[in-house]
Amino acid sequence: MDAFVKTKHLPTLVASICRGSYQELELTEFVNLIQKISLSYLKYQEVIGKHIRWERSNNLGELEDLALDCVAGLFMRNEVGEFIQFKKYFSQNCDEIENLDDVELMVLLRRLVIKKTKQELSRIFKERDPEGAKIVRNIKVAIKTASDFHSFREMGREYIYMSFGSAGHEKPKTPAAPQAVPLNENYSSKKMMGRGGVLDYSFLRKTQPSIPEKSLRGEYLSLYRPKDPVSASIRKMLHVIQNDTRYQNFLPLDLVARIMRHTNLEMARERLTSQISETSPLDELKLKEIEKRKKMVLGKIKSKIQSQYVNGNKISPEKGHIYYRALADILEDISQGKKYDSYFKHLRRYMPNLSQKTYRSQERTIFEYLGKLIKKWFRESLMELL
Repeated sequence: MDAFVKTKHLPTLVASICRGSYQELELTEFVNLIQKISLSYLKYQEVIGKHIRWERSNNLGELEDLALDCVAGLFMRNEVGEFIQFKKYFSQNCDEIENLDDVELMVLLRRLVIKKTKQELSRIFKERDPEGAKIVRNIKVAIKTASDFHSFREMGREYIYMSFGSAGHEKPKTPAAPQAVPLNENYSSKKMMGRGGVLDYSFLRKTQPSIPEKSLRGEYLSLYRPKDPVSASIRKMLHVIQNDTRYQNFLPLDLVARIMRHTNLEMARERLTSQISETSPLDELKLKEIEKRKKMVLGKIKSKIQSQYVNGNKISPEKGHIYYRALADILEDISQGKKYDSYFKHLRRYMPNLSQKTYRSQERTIFEYLGKLIKKWFRESLMELL
């Protein structure tokens, strides 16, 4: 069992949680255990190079909060107060919880918690970076549909390579001895199967270092075409490394996605800077009309904060003013076509000591509801203008 888990009599604890016969201290102990399992998985993801935290700092508290967010859905209760997901999961995977030892039960718990953490991370990443999520999705579709693309998973990362017979790809003159690995969940691509139901990837240059990201990006930009489909972009990156024996001839999927995203952003900036033109009278009229409608939306949201929340003693007048200023910043970013920060970051500008935990428990419900309202009202107003 993992060294960080200090829970005693784990089967008894889990059984009481599933039966609903637990004490408050037992529930607290169980929540801490589930959070630690999720936290250990998040730390591992960071070790292998994934950017998990909002801030690029070693703020452990932020990672602990994220772990709690990821597993919160497991603690949903039904009308009689039972933890429905835990009860269903253990009833499907074991006859009697008390008959399991600590190690067996920890394996089951880890499987459930890590699966839930992965699901929530996927949702969080999509909300944080919808454009990046779209690129990753398109890359995975390209891998499935292109006959010369293959992938494998190793140490928590997915890698892409091209098979023999691809354009510009030649089989090594002196291939290494075959290295067959059993087909399992870490090597999921059926295209990689060789004789006897095993996977043979001996031609991959596993002993070589990976190409530096800066070098790959520079080479790729020289081959890049704005209208290239995703599959063509992947081939061009793989073409850079396949004949350069100094480096591995496969690439991490997240590296491919990052280079594509940065390239798209750079090209978009260049197009914007090259399209400098004088503003026409009609453009000025539209800008004035948008500004007018923005003020109207701000007036509505200010009135709603005052009448529904301040007068209703749900928030103080000072907090109402802070909410209004933060929402005005969000609306300004939207009206300028900028990618605005998270609701939490906007509010923290005016509440410097605000933590994510306090935000979630005290501010998020009202503030994010108001944020959705201003976006809805502004969108409806612009549709009228169009």
